[in-house]
Amino acid sequence: TAKFDEVITELFGAGALGFPVFSGTGANVVSLEACLGRGQSVICAESAHIHNDEGGAPEAMAGIKLWPAPTTDGKLTPELAAAQLGDLSFVHRAQPAAISISNTTELGTVYSVAEIRALADWAHAHGLFLHLDGARVSNAAAALGTGLREFTVDAGVDILSLGGTKIGAL
Repeated sequence: TAKFDEVITELFGAGALGFPVFSGTGANVVSLEACLGRGQSVICAESAHIHNDEGGAPEAMAGIKLWPAPTTDGKLTPELAAAQLGDLSFVHRAQPAAISISNTTELGTVYSVAEIRALADWAHAHGLFLHLDGARVSNAAAALGTGLREFTVDAGVDILSLGGTKIGAL
């Protein structure tokens, strides 16, 4: 555990904290639950893993509503996210509290540092957290030619589910 903490600090900076869990689904649910209150919602791409492949875990385990946005390439933009804000004053609608993205996406596309920064700036301006599902985060780092920190912490990501299952950690 001490070595894990050292690696997290080395990769993401002195303020980063890591909490190991068994699976990516568990990591996503715990991460989102840490940012949201029960009954709040998350804006995500229609193709997002949390929406299509986690067996309803965010909804069932954490009481989180997902608002999927249609995309052509699996990547959210501030404009696509804005369309999912809906009527923020309507008390019977689960209010958005976070945006969740995957890098690389489920369609194999990669967010640039500038795209993540634009989403983070937009999210923060609207009082939302930015979550990054990092199941394929090492692939994104390789594609971008950067370290992990450049397109996560330094780009404004608030919470990261750092995946290892899809790259053989188990």
